[in-house]
Amino acid sequence: MHHTLRTAAGTAGWGLFLTSSWTWCIGMWLPTILIARFGWPGFWLFLIPNVVGCTAMGYVIRTRESSLAMVDRHRGPMRWFSVATVAYQLFFLSYIFGLHGDWLGLGEGSLGALVIPLAALGLAVLASALPWITWPWVGTAVFLATGITWLILGNGVAGQIAWTGNEPPVELWPAAPLIILGFLACPWLDPTFHRARQLAPNRHAFGVFGLTFLGVLLFVTTYCDLERGVLEMLGPLILAFFLYQAIFTMAVHLREIRLLAAPGAWGSTGLLTVVSLVGIVIGYSIWLICCADIASSWLADTYLRFLALYGLVFPAWILMFMLARTRLDARSITILCAALLLGFPFAEYGMIHGSHWWLLPPVAFVLLAPALSTTLQSRPTT
Repeated sequence: MHHTLRTAAGTAGWGLFLTSSWTWCIGMWLPTILIARFGWPGFWLFLIPNVVGCTAMGYVIRTRESSLAMVDRHRGPMRWFSVATVAYQLFFLSYIFGLHGDWLGLGEGSLGALVIPLAALGLAVLASALPWITWPWVGTAVFLATGITWLILGNGVAGQIAWTGNEPPVELWPAAPLIILGFLACPWLDPTFHRARQLAPNRHAFGVFGLTFLGVLLFVTTYCDLERGVLEMLGPLILAFFLYQAIFTMAVHLREIRLLAAPGAWGSTGLLTVVSLVGIVIGYSIWLICCADIASSWLADTYLRFLALYGLVFPAWILMFMLARTRLDARSITILCAALLLGFPFAEYGMIHGSHWWLLPPVAFVLLAPALSTTLQSRPTT
């Protein structure tokens, strides 16, 4: 009986660890953008592949040993996935608290964009030293804090969300492949997912994650005020939600950067940690250079540009070297880089400047690159 209860508690704890580690600035903010553009259909396009793809990863990897072998083969890109994720959280905090620094008496502008991300990073570095046995408890506490916030605030404006947004519904269709590709692929390169698969008592921790993460995403709909604008109506509780979730996510990824260090792991821990500061550099620089209105616009666009990492760059690696098992050599790297370089201008235009139909070519390039590389490698040499 005691063993059964301990297994159940461990399964639930690691599931909630995943929920808290995966609730970061994409889950907390991108749904508000998709809802503004497309209404409820945009939200469901975000939620379904996200929850299904992440949950399925834990069940598809059948054993702890399979996850360990995968991490050993791809620890370099996994560490850089964590670097990018820490940088993205820091940029997001710089973006949001540059606008809402008055919540802590810092005023609007560059001071909040620098002080809050640096303080959050410092707390994350300290938290990253916690032993693994504590992380399910910390993840559970973060999840409960989100639930309490939801109870205090209620359903907010979720009932006002319509089934259409400010863009034609047909524009949602070409955005779908990029979103689906990113959410189905990225969990495979996220070291925190592998950590949970290795340490959780069984795979059902991912089932717990799927159900509870769905709840967190439903909570996000409660602060999507489309009339006043999300940025204008964020209150202290939502800002606190952004802050503690970002700190937790950064802490677990900073820990993974350190623990996965090994010969051939693509850089020292110190170097990778310093590189992650680029998120603050970008956000703070925009506030220094621009007035508030222009800075807000540039930051909003840059937030979307970060998504290219998770919709194109990391999925491209996963498709070519994790699923297709293409041999890692100069030719395959060249093909991968060429596909991404060709795709980035289309993605920039389709996500920020024009019709979402421009998002289809970069997805096609990423999907075709592994097939081309595998075909060339299979040809006999003469």
